[in-house]
Amino acid sequence: MKTRLAQVETPVQFEDAKKEIRNIVRDSYLRLKRREWKRIEDLAFNVVLGEAPDRYIKTIPQHVRAAKILEEKKYELKAGDLISFVKVVKEPHVKPVQLASNGEIDVEKYVGYLHSTFDQVLDALGLDFNEIIGLTKLERFM
Repeated sequence: MKTRLAQVETPVQFEDAKKEIRNIVRDSYLRLKRREWKRIEDLAFNVVLGEAPDRYIKTIPQHVRAAKILEEKKYELKAGDLISFVKVVKEPHVKPVQLASNGEIDVEKYVGYLHSTFDQVLDALGLDFNEIIGLTKLERFM
């Protein structure tokens, strides 16, 4: 979307870009809903451990929860290690990509991220996320 908007130089190109952005958003949404991602890594959040996983006591961020799952599987982790995790349906709602499968992915969480990622730009373009993905006004209130 950023690349496409950067190419706009005229009002006509702007209107064409808006149509393409609608298609980008709709295609991304449909691929999520149909579970048609190429690799599970494409859905991963990547966060570096600031400390060793056992040093997190008061609050346990999502990447640390994923790291603790890896430690249970005998992975050795330390501060500075990159943790790649995905959002899953079952507790603790995160899973390291190494251990996750496509069927576990919480698609609705990713749709929410898609919505929040695109929403400000779509608003500036006069487009509505829910309208693009085909939700009727009635469905939005349910």
